[in-house]
Amino acid sequence: MRSHGVPSFPDPSSSAEIPKETAQQLGVSSSQLQAALKACQHLLPNTGNTDDNPAALHQWWSQMLHFARCMHSHGVPNWPDPSAYSQDPLRPTFNLHAAGIGFHPGAQPGNIVNSPQIEAKVRQCQSVVHLDVSGWYQ
Repeated sequence: MRSHGVPSFPDPSSSAEIPKETAQQLGVSSSQLQAALKACQHLLPNTGNTDDNPAALHQWWSQMLHFARCMHSHGVPNWPDPSAYSQDPLRPTFNLHAAGIGFHPGAQPGNIVNSPQIEAKVRQCQSVVHLDVSGWYQ
């Protein structure tokens, strides 16, 4: 991580846990942290947990990006690409607030965003990419 642009990335804990610091805590941008995480993903141990499984994480990020592209093609051009979740940088999220899209925190599909038109497109794209994206917003 340090050699990929995150010089203050901490060592693993004594129990070999990888720290889950935010980009802000590490003094880098979210994009810098995400690039380093992607570059170093293959070095993570595979314990069966999604957080520790580079292939599963990569698939998750790919699915989220595919969902964003679907939203764009369905007429929501300002739908954000996935970005690192601040509390857990390995996990993708859609920062709707930064994109100017109002949403209901913790809402279930059918009531995620403050727009019935966008909500209908969320449901369409969830079925296209076979994802439940509820809870993946900030």
